[in-house]
Amino acid sequence: MPTPQRALPTVAEAVAASIAVGRRLGLPVADPDVVADGYSVRVRLGPALTRVPTRASILRGEPMPWLERELAAVAWLAGAGAPVVPAWRDPGPFLVDGLAVSVWTWTEHTAGEIDQAMFGGMLRELHAALDGYRGDLPVLVGPITDATAALSLSDDPVLHEAAAELLPLAATWPRRPLHGDAHTGNVLLTPAGPRWTDFEDVSVGPVEWDLASATITDEAVAAYPGPIDRTRLADCRDLRRLQILAGVLTDDIQDSKLYDGLVAALRRRRAG
Repeated sequence: MPTPQRALPTVAEAVAASIAVGRRLGLPVADPDVVADGYSVRVRLGPALTRVPTRASILRGEPMPWLERELAAVAWLAGAGAPVVPAWRDPGPFLVDGLAVSVWTWTEHTAGEIDQAMFGGMLRELHAALDGYRGDLPVLVGPITDATAALSLSDDPVLHEAAAELLPLAATWPRRPLHGDAHTGNVLLTPAGPRWTDFEDVSVGPVEWDLASATITDEAVAAYPGPIDRTRLADCRDLRRLQILAGVLTDDIQDSKLYDGLVAALRRRRAG
């Protein structure tokens, strides 16, 4: 399972970029709090939260277009009254020493995940709101970009075999506006009720893609009040596995157990 080494922004560099933006916006910067360090570093600056893509750049390259799409979609959804975590009043995205920074309103929330049945209904309401969005959105930008980039970085045979089947198939699917990375972890449980967050992968594709996360159970799918193509849902779940495999193969944090599970599932698909 080869993992290419990449010079990635450090947490300290992400914090420094966040502080620079915070000073520009008049935010309190004396006590920055790193609240997450994954594919992006998230830094709380008092009433605001910055997000700085770091490991995401391995597969996605230039992050500004992703952040611009996200901010535009969230601004529209907030204006339409959809339950989303709002951006800061001057959200950027900003570019500081080569690092992209977007700024969001810090939203108090509790630990835990949304009820599955509630998630299914909430997703349908989000799709209904997105029906009116007229911004320019790419096709399934998250999985297609991640898998395509990984093909040039890894010679893993399962990655290449699954991509050869699933990427052309995805190009034939229906297209409508989607969250793009809808999973239960991207719904915050706030005092005002559940709120959607993380629209970086906002795109067009089939509704089944937004139901394909491993965090979404059959209960949530059954609660989605709209037609679901079960065959396409199974294909979308495999595309999600392919996307995760792309990340595992190219990330600087190896997870052999996760890799083995993804490979086994994708091989079962090919076996029929």
